[in-house]
Amino acid sequence: MPSEICRQLGEQGFAGPVPVLSTLECCRFLTVLFDPRRRPPLDWPKGYAANARAFYEIGTHPAILKIVSELLGENVMLWGASLQIQRPASNHAWHSDMETSGPTGRTVSVWIGLENATTRSSLDFVSYSHRFGATVQEIRAQTHTARGDTTPDNIIAWAKQRDPRAAFVRPEMSNGQALFFQGQLWHHSENTTTEKRRALLLQYATPETPIRIPDLNYLDWPFKQRETPRPACIMIRGSDMTGINRIVSAPAPAAERMNTQLTNLVYPLPIPLQSDGEKGFKPYAMFNGSTSDLREMDVHVSVLNQHQSPHPPHAHREEEILVLLSGEVDVLLPQARGLYGDERHPLQPGEFVYYPAHFPHTLRTTSVEPANYLMFKWLADPTGATSPLGFHHLSTRDPAAGPAGEPYRTRILFEGITGWLRKLHCHVSILEPGAGYAPHADAYDVAIVLLEGEIETLGQRVQPHAVVYHPAGELHGIKNPGTIAARYLVLEFHGSQSARSEAFPKPDPTLLEKVTDPRRWVNKLKRVSKKLRGA
Repeated sequence: MPSEICRQLGEQGFAGPVPVLSTLECCRFLTVLFDPRRRPPLDWPKGYAANARAFYEIGTHPAILKIVSELLGENVMLWGASLQIQRPASNHAWHSDMETSGPTGRTVSVWIGLENATTRSSLDFVSYSHRFGATVQEIRAQTHTARGDTTPDNIIAWAKQRDPRAAFVRPEMSNGQALFFQGQLWHHSENTTTEKRRALLLQYATPETPIRIPDLNYLDWPFKQRETPRPACIMIRGSDMTGINRIVSAPAPAAERMNTQLTNLVYPLPIPLQSDGEKGFKPYAMFNGSTSDLREMDVHVSVLNQHQSPHPPHAHREEEILVLLSGEVDVLLPQARGLYGDERHPLQPGEFVYYPAHFPHTLRTTSVEPANYLMFKWLADPTGATSPLGFHHLSTRDPAAGPAGEPYRTRILFEGITGWLRKLHCHVSILEPGAGYAPHADAYDVAIVLLEGEIETLGQRVQPHAVVYHPAGELHGIKNPGTIAARYLVLEFHGSQSARSEAFPKPDPTLLEKVTDPRRWVNKLKRVSKKLRGA
């Protein structure tokens, strides 16, 4: 059943205000704006989310995402994030947003007051105008009314001709509150205060909605759009299967140590790898870095000789998945009884285990030949889950789901919330010869471990036991160019999107005095900004 917010959005074209940020959070976010080291927006003024992590973090705020997802559905992209700064006694003419005014597609915009946001400085709407089928600019052209000559009487007369229920609405606003409105809605802003007003505008759409940068030399009808560059859009929920828009990865969070930002990659892995006869254990580094959803992802493969362990039982804050590629081992878990009533959990090729954070573990090779095993190890923002996933032991060898002979079939092995991920999902897939799917982008990281057969992806043809990694937002597709079915393990890492440390940087404790006075707080932050410029 739709929430009241979504019901109002659908009927009148707008809803709110909805509390999103506290006064303190608004002021902390303003430190990002005042920091002279802040990166500029990508390609156009609405391109902040693509290369400024703090804007992306606000754009994925759970309170916002819940409403946007309810309105737009399972697949949502963030295509615009911009600052809306309005000086005292200034006016932004009545208009419909050029990027979203078309008759097709589904969009929603979110306007959040940050500083001096009041009823006298925020937005005015014309209710029901998202259903008119015409923009303010188009009607001005039809009536030969210049942009600067358009009066409130003109606006309301044009509106009531199309829907007698139409009316001016000026919501009562304050800092930290958000207004949600449909992309076609007629709206306007006027700052009648004596202070500069700052707000954040976030704009969302379904991936099948084409988003293009307008040519700002033509502010009135007919609109003109630029085909290049296309705006950088970020999938924040679900997947894009259309290819209509330019989907990119979101900026990675600040890493605890200097990490690279991962992009699409294929890592061939010929098994068995050479062992170390003297030490009995040899790790091979594969890749390590950050993505928009993960603060760190480390992937490596190790070779472990018979009767050897890589280390005594230990625990750490990272979560891990171990995939056994060859040989046989006993996973040793002091806190979990195995088949023999002790700490041993036998593992054979094609099986894997998931270790939660702070879960004691090690392993020992039981086969004569060295064991080769693959490790995924990651950190993200904490989810705060009260009942996160526990230890799992699973096999990829069970019969595949789906009717035999289907070109593509898949079987879910497990999924759930963890300490670091809002969802960890795992499935095994079968891809018949000649089958595949077109490039698409997901709102989460995907790792693929090829177990049998061949696949072609990212322009490369690879054999078992190659590892393919696709960070959130990166386009990827796959096909089977071989003569036998390909079988592969898929791991989905859905980052938590819960801790916005860069959007809300920790302030200097000396600035916390009288935080209830936002104006004084902002002035102090400006003085901090001047110090940063001199640093």
